[in-house]
Amino acid sequence: MTSEIAVMNQRAIALAADSAIAMIDGGKIIVRNDQRKLFQLADGLPVGVMVFGNSGLMGHPWEVLLEHYGKAAAPKPQPHLADHALSFLAMLDGLEKFFPQTRQKDEYRRLLGSVLRFVFRLAHYLYENGVQGPDEEILRQAITLVWERYNTYADGTARRDLSCFPPGFADVVRRDYGAAADELIAYSFAAFPLDQRSRDQLKEIAVLCVVKDLFLEEISGLVFAGYGAADHYPSVLTCQVSAVVGGFVKRTLADEMRIDGDLHSAIAVYAESHATYAFLRGMEIDLEAQLYGYTQAIAYELVDQAVDSIPDADPVQREAIRRQFQSERIPQAMRKWYDGLTAYQQEAYLNPMLAVLEIATRQELAETAQDLVALNILKKRMTAQNQTVGGAIDVAVISRDSGFSWWKRQGG
Repeated sequence: MTSEIAVMNQRAIALAADSAIAMIDGGKIIVRNDQRKLFQLADGLPVGVMVFGNSGLMGHPWEVLLEHYGKAAAPKPQPHLADHALSFLAMLDGLEKFFPQTRQKDEYRRLLGSVLRFVFRLAHYLYENGVQGPDEEILRQAITLVWERYNTYADGTARRDLSCFPPGFADVVRRDYGAAADELIAYSFAAFPLDQRSRDQLKEIAVLCVVKDLFLEEISGLVFAGYGAADHYPSVLTCQVSAVVGGFVKRTLADEMRIDGDLHSAIAVYAESHATYAFLRGMEIDLEAQLYGYTQAIAYELVDQAVDSIPDADPVQREAIRRQFQSERIPQAMRKWYDGLTAYQQEAYLNPMLAVLEIATRQELAETAQDLVALNILKKRMTAQNQTVGGAIDVAVISRDSGFSWWKRQGG
């Protein structure tokens, strides 16, 4: 795993990343502490790149792909940080030297296999949370839920196709990879007597998992940070990259955080940085989720007790009251609970730290980024967990006038 931090104000941005990498060998987790995860995009550019998740693409480390970009593409200054990110990602399309067509069918199988494993994990989650029925029925529900997620966003609107693929690319996937999809689906679900509807949905998922704006598979996260030529202040941009299919790399620009005249400082946290989250917000994210779940469960239980204790109530009226509280009142109360908690965290924890960072020097930004990564290393060590965050911490500082410079680097 990985811990990566970006800390920035109007003067500069500091990046810090640990150096641990975990590998599984025969069920045993092996950790090495010599993995570089922080790089300069190319010589002379005020842009840094941090990598988390998968350490490479189709067998090639990101370090090698970034080096190739710097030498072969001869990148020039771009107007904005996002243009730098798009330039690098566009270079990956059609890159036969690294991603030969003869191996892309295996890459597609890896992508689809990862999605099918997600389907089985979802089915297990449904079972663990009380969904009743035979295995194939629970699996059918999981398949339908995944199919629905690929087709619509949470608000019910149609999910868009990724812009990294040309129009009509779904037909290309269906034509060129349909046989591979059928083979993998048949192998994965051979033990389950699925109905035709579920099998049809799986065949659609085999296409949608490539072209749709949803990443249920294993991915690489790329964090681009720094300046474009027209940028007055630094920004940080996150990209998700998944697989090479049909000569194109599945990817999307996930989110961007910009320093400007209103936002004077910011901290961005990536990957396995739970201790950093707890320091910044006063509570670990897992504990926050547990408290939310416990509070919600108690609320539902209290409503049941209150409704059941109403003397001489008409059963129909009693159930109507119960449904109103369960579908409206409790969700509204939980939203107020969460909004109140996050407002307090912002005021009591984040705002004071951000106020200090507004006036921080470049060295103070670098020290802060390093210390925030070190928190996660300390937690791993003190809780006797696998040291999947650890090793040396690389730190770089990027400013508009001085460009990219190493503040601390493995090997000196």
